[in-house]
Amino acid sequence: MRLISKILPPRILIVLCIGVLSGMTSCKKDSFTPITTPPVGLGGDDWKHDSIDAFIYDSLTVPYNVAVYYKWLPGQLDFPTDITPPDAAKVVPVLKALLNVAYAPYNIQTGNNAFLRRYLPKALELAGSAEYLPNGAIFLGQAEGGTAMLLYQVNYYSRMKADSNAFKQMMHTMHHEFGHILNHNVLYPVSFKTISTGYTGNWYNISDADARQLGFITSYAQAAPDEDFVEMVSSMLAGGPNGPSGGYDEYEALLSQTGGPSSPGYQTIKQKEAVVVDYFQRVWNINFYALRATCRTAFVNYLQ
Repeated sequence: MRLISKILPPRILIVLCIGVLSGMTSCKKDSFTPITTPPVGLGGDDWKHDSIDAFIYDSLTVPYNVAVYYKWLPGQLDFPTDITPPDAAKVVPVLKALLNVAYAPYNIQTGNNAFLRRYLPKALELAGSAEYLPNGAIFLGQAEGGTAMLLYQVNYYSRMKADSNAFKQMMHTMHHEFGHILNHNVLYPVSFKTISTGYTGNWYNISDADARQLGFITSYAQAAPDEDFVEMVSSMLAGGPNGPSGGYDEYEALLSQTGGPSSPGYQTIKQKEAVVVDYFQRVWNINFYALRATCRTAFVNYLQ
């Protein structure tokens, strides 16, 4: 909510005051119309649950204790930014993709769904399009203090091989935001922050290829150490072999843009990789390389 204040010239202010006083003397009690329909958000936005809601309840609410918000509710997104509502026809396909490609690998590596049930944010909010910023960057996802996760661009979802880069981007976003959730619970080693220098708020002016030569897996990784760490996590987990280029290739293809194994960029990224692998093993008892292999297999098998 924004509070806007404006100082009026004295003459206008006097006229307004007179109008108010006049209104006070002429109003009658019986001129008020009682509200019979509750405002939206206060009991007035009820709807009949359908097959989408049944799928959400059975597949996410019961096993993971996660509520999914896909209907347009005021205050959930960053208004007045123009964001397209999610297409209802895309909601279940997107959620099935998340369950199969992003969630299932964690269940396989941990033995059951208890890990995700505990650490997944309890609200998943869906938006049809991205949020575009004045500097030309866009928001693809957001994790809100470990309690909610917002996923944009639902309306662009496709599991077709020809569109797999968009699919990889969505999986990348989910792994990125879940990485933030895990770090909110147990912070990654402080030593990670000393591996690289050169963090900048102008990361959007740097190409991914140039960032990799500087030791950052993506340009967004240069925004801050926290983003650097979760970009390493998501870049290693998202995607699969032989995917199209465009920033979401499998991890080894991204490393090829560093200048080679003997280059400073390659060696810096590999240092960060070692910290990520150690963090997942030591803190969460998860073999990160096994998790990565499972994610890749799930991704490739899900494409049509």
